[in-house]
Order: sequence, then structure tokens, then C-alpha cells
Amino acid sequence: MNKKGKFIVFEGLDGSGKGTQIKKLKEYLEKKNIEVLTTCEHTRDLPVGKVIEAVLNKKEKMGNLALQLAFVSDRRDHYDKVIGLALEEGKFVISDRYYGSTVAYTEDDKKQMMLELNEEVVPVADLTIFLDVSPESAIERIDNGREDKTIFEKKKKLRQCRNSYLWFCDHVGGEVAMINGNREVETIHQDIIKILGEKKII
Repeated sequence: MNKKGKFIVFEGLDGSGKGTQIKKLKEYLEKKNIEVLTTCEHTRDLPVGKVIEAVLNKKEKMGNLALQLAFVSDRRDHYDKVIGLALEEGKFVISDRYYGSTVAYTEDDKKQMMLELNEEVVPVADLTIFLDVSPESAIERIDNGREDKTIFEKKKKLRQCRNSYLWFCDHVGGEVAMINGNREVETIHQDIIKILGEKKII
């Protein structure tokens, strides 16, 4: 019987470099003959994920609390149909976002409620890696790399979200590693490898 895999989550503002670091970590693990599944939230092919995608791209409208609850529903479905199955097969699962993002994009007076709700609904990750970048850096990267912006990719909102992420890192029930994402890509990658070793993930 396969040993259960490990679940690693990357969190951070849009433009924080999550995608780049996920790719590098996947390549590193596969060189060690570790089978890796990469995934992301929200989902795009599961039922609730499709609704979320339409709202973020302004094709549908939904109140903020309803939207955040939709993220929770999509997350449970995602865990049941993708993440949990891969872990049982002994794979390492690396997710671009998990419930830290839901907390970060929730109003201050509802953050605690949303954190507790998510931790009742889905398991915590073995490790959450928060790539911390300034909102100004995030906006610059977004502007350079994309033509379209979602409703969340605005500087004021990013400042609020960064503060919420810092709150999340202090209150989440699982292991968290905060990493300075304003540095060179390879330096960040080496820090991640070091942390995974220290926390006995690999």
C-alpha cells in the first residue's frame, strides 16, 4: 500500500510568483522520483468553479459573501474529486491557492468565521507557503504579464489582501512558511527546498 502523499499549498497576491515557484518545485520533486500533481483554486472544470470564473470575469454578478461561500463549496468538491484521491495514491499535491485565499479576500469582520468554516469543511495542508510581495510589485508584474485583470487585481484591494494574508498566517491551524517573494526566483526556490527539509515534508 502506498504511503499517503503530502499536500503543499502556495498562497500570495496575484503576481507574487506562485506559478513560477510551483513549476520549479514540481521539477525538483520529480527529479527525486516523487510523483506530483499540481492543481489550483478556484477550479475551472467543476460545477461551482465555473460559476466563480464567470463572476470574476464580470459575466455574472454575486454578492461578496455568496462568492466566498461558493469558493468553500468548490474547495470541498475539489478536495473530494482531485486532491484527496491523489494523496491516497501517495502523490505530492501542490495547489496554487487554498482557503487562505478565501480568508484574504473576505471582509475583516468575517475573516474569523470564514477561517473556521473552511477548517471544518476541508483538511489543512501539510504546509502552506505564503509568498509575500508588496502590492506595488504585484501590480507591476500583473501589468507586465497580462492584458486582462479580474475584479481583485487592483492596488487598494491588494493592500487589504496582503494584510489579511498576514492575519491568516498568524491564525491558520496548520504549518505556514512566510517567504520574501521580492527576491530572485532561484533564491526563493532554494529557500522553499530548505523549508521543506526542515519541516520533514521531503
